[in-house]
Amino acid sequence: MYIDARKFDYSQLSATEAAVAVSRDKAFTEQAYGKWFDDNVGAIISRLWEIDDIGVIERFGEFVKLIKEAEFTYSLGAYQSSIALVGISAEDFCRFFAQTSGQNLDVLSQSDRINQLRSLGLIDNATKASLHDIRRLRNDCLHFNQGFKSKSETDLKADAINSINRLKHIYGAIVGATAYDQVDASKLITIMEIVASEGARGSHDGVVNLDDALIRARNIFAQVTGVDLSMNLGHERVLRWSRYTVKEVDMEWDPPELTLEDCVSRMLVIVDLSEADVSALKATPLSEGDVVLAALVSVTNGLGMSAQWLLATAPVKVI
Repeated sequence: MYIDARKFDYSQLSATEAAVAVSRDKAFTEQAYGKWFDDNVGAIISRLWEIDDIGVIERFGEFVKLIKEAEFTYSLGAYQSSIALVGISAEDFCRFFAQTSGQNLDVLSQSDRINQLRSLGLIDNATKASLHDIRRLRNDCLHFNQGFKSKSETDLKADAINSINRLKHIYGAIVGATAYDQVDASKLITIMEIVASEGARGSHDGVVNLDDALIRARNIFAQVTGVDLSMNLGHERVLRWSRYTVKEVDMEWDPPELTLEDCVSRMLVIVDLSEADVSALKATPLSEGDVVLAALVSVTNGLGMSAQWLLATAPVKVI
């Protein structure tokens, strides 16, 4: 039985009355979905942790979007959707890899394309077998044959996570993940900026928000530098005194910001300014290049990281 009755028919009401009724129904449904998410978020995160990380890969194609979306649908428990998306992504990846290797195999079927990649020596036998497994599973899913229909949820889950992880490792091995010990400061900044921009944009098939960006940035920074930014001080105050060079004063941002560079470590820190801070800086302005003594305070977040820095006291110019 397929029951499709999410929306009530308010066509007998006036446009104004219907809009009020629809708004009420949406609000109730939002609460229902919020409750469902609260009840299931633990399982969603557990499934995310079953997906292998392959690091940072600089060469990519449109197929990456489908890998990310397959990961998202898997986390929600939509295993058949995940299987289908991985299969389509694998096809596009094979076309992408062939093209970047100077071959055009677009006219071939996926089966023939995989075999041709092997004949050309572009993939090994193990990769060929994995790609064929993903292809066959995707075909079974899209054709929805009897054997696929009869699979249990446990079997579908195993097929989905196996397909995701196998394709990701094939992608990483063939194209090449960035070696963290070869990442210089400039490239690290670029990677961090991309993670932050994805977090600010927010998407179900990528970095979902700034908090998600933060944990990814923490992990990458640790891999590159060997420094774990988590201080295991969740929700405790951290106070830091140092001498800083003023890099930027931005009163137009919301909230206003002061960018400082530590004179010793050369690390940048962005300080959010309160209304009292803004008033004080208007009375005693700071300019780019000024050197100041400043005390900064932060309440660490759930990762034990300093997430937001504030002024503990007004900065003092060094004369």
